[in-house]
Amino acid sequence: MLRHLLHEQRLFKSREEILAECATVGITPDTPVIIYCFKGARASNTFVALEEAGIRDVRIYFGSWNEWSREAALPIEEGRPY
Repeated sequence: MLRHLLHEQRLFKSREEILAECATVGITPDTPVIIYCFKGARASNTFVALEEAGIRDVRIYFGSWNEWSREAALPIEEGRPY
């Protein structure tokens, strides 16, 4: 998701642009959002961008995919997330 929140110059898009991008997948300022990446480092940029844009309930799954994928009992969905 981070690539959708940055301009080509690698600066965060405006609040309005980020909220518009979020709206394309049904995220509003009141939608709880939990983000992750492989280890959590890249997700932190998305966390900052979403919070600055006014998404009120943003959290990072700290263990991220690295932790989740190690537990065979946990579900893994395939395909595009939206």
